[in-house]
Amino acid sequence: MCRSRSAWLAALLLAPTLALADGSGPAVSDPNGKFSVEGGQYDGEQSVLSLGSYTLPLGHSFGLQADGALGRIDQDLMGGGGLHLFTRDPSSHLLGAYGSYHTWNGVDIWRAAAELQLYLDRFSLDGLGGYESITVPSTGVGLTAIDPHDDHVFGQVDLAYYPIDDLRLYVGYRYVTETSLGGAGIEYLMRAFDSPISMFAKADFGDKEFNRITGGLKFYLGPNPQKSLIERHRTEDPENYTPKFPAVSQALPQCTLDPDFIVTSPANGQCICPSGTVQAGGFPVFSGGAYHCETP
Repeated sequence: MCRSRSAWLAALLLAPTLALADGSGPAVSDPNGKFSVEGGQYDGEQSVLSLGSYTLPLGHSFGLQADGALGRIDQDLMGGGGLHLFTRDPSSHLLGAYGSYHTWNGVDIWRAAAELQLYLDRFSLDGLGGYESITVPSTGVGLTAIDPHDDHVFGQVDLAYYPIDDLRLYVGYRYVTETSLGGAGIEYLMRAFDSPISMFAKADFGDKEFNRITGGLKFYLGPNPQKSLIERHRTEDPENYTPKFPAVSQALPQCTLDPDFIVTSPANGQCICPSGTVQAGGFPVFSGGAYHCETP
């Protein structure tokens, strides 16, 4: 169901992209790729991540990018990827459709979104917004206190400035997993190598459960190693996005039951059923206006 809804939304978001395919382009100057390694605090946990992208021109007006992500967050494996289909005029804008899937510690996040970039001299306005479906583990002691299926809109926007061609500074806003965050970052490209390498740092802040600060190195691959950072961002590859994951290790209390095994505390049913019940070690079942752990 989640996948079909995401596919439907992706098709809807793609419609304006097709309509604007007659821009001056080219949407992508040449086939190109990038690979980055970063580490730090990710969603409040220690992390090491590798991100990679490969971008292809589709004729003159379109571009296609495939993303991949693999790493560890708090000792648990995180992986996934995304796909961008876009049209772009490097002098003014990018408009596209985006879809992705990422998983970590039993949490699956599907996304379908519209992607927009506006270019004005040394300023860029970058945005991503759409729908995300989060599926989390629904049984087991100490697992998440949010709903097993959490579907909602998400979005982010960044205002970037290039004081020189190889330096990007940005500030931004994120609305993810129904939480508002601020964002900021920096990237500096070094072109003194056969393959250009950039150093970067980025942070999202405003809620301790989702604060992120990471830094690392990014390697750009393509036919023109001397292309500047601002040129790369406007003629090559869009951002490789990774989502925010909700915490799944929040300790929950044991349910207090009446003689009929109906939960009396906590009233919201966010507790673990005690031993000797059908739901022992798991969440109570909501039925008939109350939470039940049921008789064995």
